[in-house]
Amino acid sequence: MQSRISFFCLYVAWSLFGGACTPHTSSARQPAARTAHSATSVASVPAQAAPLASSEPAQDAGAPGRGAAGARPACPELPSVADEGTPCGELHCLAFDSAAAAFAHLLAHQPCVIGVGESHAQKGDESIPSATRRFAELLLPSLCGRSRAMVLEVWVPRNDCGDQRVKQVEQAQKPAITTQSKSNKDEYVALGYSAKRLGIEPSALVPTCDEYQSILDAGPDSIERMLALIGSKTAERVIEALHRAPAFEPGPVVITYGGALHNDAEPTPEHQDFSYGPRLLTETQGRYIELDLIVREFVKDTELWKKQPYYRALRNNSKQKDKTLLYQWGEHSYGLVFDSSRTQPLPRRKLEQP
Repeated sequence: MQSRISFFCLYVAWSLFGGACTPHTSSARQPAARTAHSATSVASVPAQAAPLASSEPAQDAGAPGRGAAGARPACPELPSVADEGTPCGELHCLAFDSAAAAFAHLLAHQPCVIGVGESHAQKGDESIPSATRRFAELLLPSLCGRSRAMVLEVWVPRNDCGDQRVKQVEQAQKPAITTQSKSNKDEYVALGYSAKRLGIEPSALVPTCDEYQSILDAGPDSIERMLALIGSKTAERVIEALHRAPAFEPGPVVITYGGALHNDAEPTPEHQDFSYGPRLLTETQGRYIELDLIVREFVKDTELWKKQPYYRALRNNSKQKDKTLLYQWGEHSYGLVFDSSRTQPLPRRKLEQP
């Protein structure tokens, strides 16, 4: 994404993770073969929240789709998708009958890593299914049996720094989420549970005490410092998971999920420090895809939205509201626009644990 729309980084107490998808580093066992706004917010979940995944990197869980104990979960039966998409205009637009079909089109490129980014739901939009919920229900099941890890843009708050710096950082960032839907944090937690049930290990970001201090030391630039940490720590988690993956896995081995600023494959100069995209492009030798998820009802005629690469093309496709649209504005950069047929008020969903 080309400009900042919101700031989102959940504080959660959680108990990670074709051709070869190992990192392009000297310690990798096998080099990868060559083959795609947002920002952050800081919310808080009590430290006694139910654990989803360890804050420490998970041990190798065996083949894709296997849990930590090695047992293969039952993957849902999904209908076969034979939809190549219909050309629909600018930015190499393709129209699909379903979000799953559009996602399958991307998976055919066999990326090692998909960086998924969203624009977070705002207050007043609770009747519209969020990008997080749609991803969990419509797209995530197709990754069962092929993906090992999901790195979520959530922070595990520490209790071992011996002072108040963690709480001070949390309090300082609260104004950044005042316009966001209160359900956002619960939906990220629910996404983690959904991934775990499918044998995909969710992982959180764990800043060190010194990194917390660096946010406080940044003063008026604390938001920018936190954005940079989110990008760098997400990249670290992904590379750890790639190192654990056996050679020659088709992928995507790792999925990241968070704000559509950090996943940019080609960030603007002012956002270069915030994105993990360029580093993962290098590590995977080009087998990285940036995927922005777009809920068309959230797109407004504001200056921030007008700066998005897909804005004009989406407005020109206003008559295809019953189709899922897939745009491509760079070699590795895509945007998936959900159809607007799922806009009826939804009952509150109980947070399910595996």
